[in-house]
Amino acid sequence: MELIGDNDPIFSMARMRQFLAHDLILLENQVPWIVLERLFNLIVDLTDNNANAVLIELVKVFVDMNLGIELPSVHPPIQEIKHILDLIRKLLVSSIEAGEDPTEWTPLPSATSLVEAGVKIIRKGESKSFLDIKFDNGVLEIPQLKIEETTESFFRNIISFEQCYPNCKPRFTSYAILLDNLINTVKDVDILCENKIIKNWLNPEDAVPFFNKLYYNIGVIEIYYQSLCKEVNEYYNRRWPRWRAMLVRNYFNTPWAILSTAAAIILLILSFVQTWYTIYRK
Repeated sequence: MELIGDNDPIFSMARMRQFLAHDLILLENQVPWIVLERLFNLIVDLTDNNANAVLIELVKVFVDMNLGIELPSVHPPIQEIKHILDLIRKLLVSSIEAGEDPTEWTPLPSATSLVEAGVKIIRKGESKSFLDIKFDNGVLEIPQLKIEETTESFFRNIISFEQCYPNCKPRFTSYAILLDNLINTVKDVDILCENKIIKNWLNPEDAVPFFNKLYYNIGVIEIYYQSLCKEVNEYYNRRWPRWRAMLVRNYFNTPWAILSTAAAIILLILSFVQTWYTIYRK
């Protein structure tokens, strides 16, 4: 027996999966998880615990295929899941370290300013969550984030959920603010794209307002990533990394620049030796 008819109004329509994915992540469309459990248990012949695990896996597959977000294999307690949007958030948050408590925010320089100051921005490999950002000795590690048509709606609805639900930690709100700090111009987007941190399906010009407006008109008092921002700013304000980056950028950025600089140094040394030899002979 075929499960899908030839003239099925759902599956015969182009891009229907994208439309369904968009509707399923809207905060106002969320169905209580317990209702989804009961409906799913009417369809499959499994025990309650196995059915819940299978339902979670189905949500993960659907999110990966239609939102471009690979969810970690960490299951929060079943009784704590409120709805699909909450499940997605819990899976992403539960895979990163607990970290610090939220505090007042210290702004972070843009990606361009950080690179000019000697900070190396790289893609963090094999991370289970794009929220898992680290900084160590001048290297800012950021997991890859895919930017698609549904990404803005996804972030806006999870941020709204964090803002509206009591005692919900502002993890995604903090992430949005951090990216907003890093991205101010098209050049900032280019830096992150070149390092494969952002897989952008939008125009670079559209990506800038995308990040700048994710948490627009949202009041935020306490924010995560404070320790990271403090470490980055301390490194950013040091002179030697900035001078070293400027030296590499201005004099060692191409093979010809390296040869020219080396030739100039050799000539300077030879001139010094010649002068010293002339003075010594007298």
